Amino acid sequence: MVDFAYLQDQLQRDAELRETVRDAVRDVEQAERASLAVLGRVHSHRQDQIPALLAALDPTLPPLRAALARLAQLIPTEQFYRYNDGFTRAIQQASYIVVYRVFLERDDVATKDEVAQQLGIQDEWKDHFFLSTEEYLHSLISLVNELSRLAINRVTLGDYAAPSQYARFAKELSNAFGLLNLKNDSLRKRFDSIKYDVKRLEEVVYDLSLRGLLADPSSSSSSSAPSSSSATRPPGADATEGPGPAKRQKKQDAATQAEAADGAAGQQQQQGEVAMEP
Repeated sequence: MVDFAYLQDQLQRDAELRETVRDAVRDVEQAERASLAVLGRVHSHRQDQIPALLAALDPTLPPLRAALARLAQLIPTEQFYRYNDGFTRAIQQASYIVVYRVFLERDDVATKDEVAQQLGIQDEWKDHFFLSTEEYLHSLISLVNELSRLAINRVTLGDYAAPSQYARFAKELSNAFGLLNLKNDSLRKRFDSIKYDVKRLEEVVYDLSLRGLLADPSSSSSSSAPSSSSATRPPGADATEGPGPAKRQKKQDAATQAEAADGAAGQQQQQGEVAMEP
């Protein structure tokens, strides 16, 4: 007779732990909503208002770190991936908050270690809780998805240079993803979405260029060139434009002297012919 009664306690403990983990994940998500509410205001703020917005975001990060720390304490040693499906979305969202903040602050990509540090994920937790590579990459893809929307709102605020900057950043990130050997999973499918975001950004930049709203790189060089006609006149232009008044006067004097000399020579010739007559 087979009796699984001895497994009942183990299954019960596992179910209780999963429920406790779900409660901790709800706390993490609650803290994330407070941070995302602040980040959502970036779509209605000008570039010069971003530092104040980031300052308002900073107070929302300590509660998020505390919620992640409580979640980390619940995961047994060497069982991270056993319970990871219950909180992986929350970790991706937390990583997205950090990479978005770093991009707004310095227009750069936060490294995986930097994201973990800002989230308060400690190195001594690596045997049961850590920021996985997949979760970090998912957050970067979410950043590119957000930039394609932010570019349009930047244009409505009169910031015509931002879409070009976002397009360059998205292309560099897409090229970096292309070097990875991604399997046919959710990460691979989300990576394919980057191509459409890059295309949207390029369309915004193209539309701005057609309307003449992008800064012309040659305008600065043309404005710094000398404005006087003498500075832009090519060498030898003075000779092709004809002699000046002084030169014309000299030519007239020389012609008068030549005519006088010819007249004197003609008179001497006539006198010589008269003297030779009988």
